[in-house]
Amino acid sequence: MSASQFGSFDGLDNRREIMRLLVRLGDGLSSDQGAARRASFLRALIDLSGNGFAGRLPTVTSCNAVEAYHLFIAITGCLGVPIETAARRLEQEVARR
Repeated sequence: MSASQFGSFDGLDNRREIMRLLVRLGDGLSSDQGAARRASFLRALIDLSGNGFAGRLPTVTSCNAVEAYHLFIAITGCLGVPIETAARRLEQEVARR
């Protein structure tokens, strides 16, 4: 992440927290089920895209936490989804489980 891309959200603590939440999203599930849950969450984030990707879902397949982190960064950095919104939704998704 670069500071210009994510502003004040760019920081090691924030990146660690995103990774921790993506790992927790699969807690209590098999690795395949956890990977599918992360992919489902990421597909839902794309609907928030402000630059034309909403409603035109790119393919997001099952992914481990590291792959999910990289996709999370791409979705928030390239597809116009505000990182604060995405992070808040991730926290809410993990809290619901």
